[in-house]
Amino acid sequence: MANTSDEFPVFSKLDKRQATLLSAKFNFYLKDFELNYNVSNIVSDTSVLIEICERIEKRRIYFHIFYNRCKMGELNEGSLMCFWILKLMPFYHKEIPANELNAKIALYLFNTMLIYYAKKTNKKANISAALNKDLYYAFRFRDLSKEAIMALADSLIY
Repeated sequence: MANTSDEFPVFSKLDKRQATLLSAKFNFYLKDFELNYNVSNIVSDTSVLIEICERIEKRRIYFHIFYNRCKMGELNEGSLMCFWILKLMPFYHKEIPANELNAKIALYLFNTMLIYYAKKTNKKANISAALNKDLYYAFRFRDLSKEAIMALADSLIY
């Protein structure tokens, strides 16, 4: 078991297969995203999306090392996607402020991820219009931690 920093490998860039798998998850969760604007005009910064994928992979390794080989679950992975979208704002549209657009995308991704996970595990997701309104506000104007978003996702599944 590794005990010193020298015993841990240095994280390297994602290989093409890993990046493709993670980007497929983004695309899966966002496939039906709609706005009152032309969605085809949404542009994403590919380098930022790759950075988001790398940060999620680093967190997966963190879970493995510091939580006794525990695997990071789908709720945590989806929550991290939302967190990094909010922080790094990889999406742009010429008619929508970046923080508004990215908050809407993160909220949509969050809801889609909860619904998908609930169906997959034969559970239910506790999502309401009031919650979505409050969560959208929090995504835009509050400073939520990764852990807070993960805990929220976990608490909404029953």
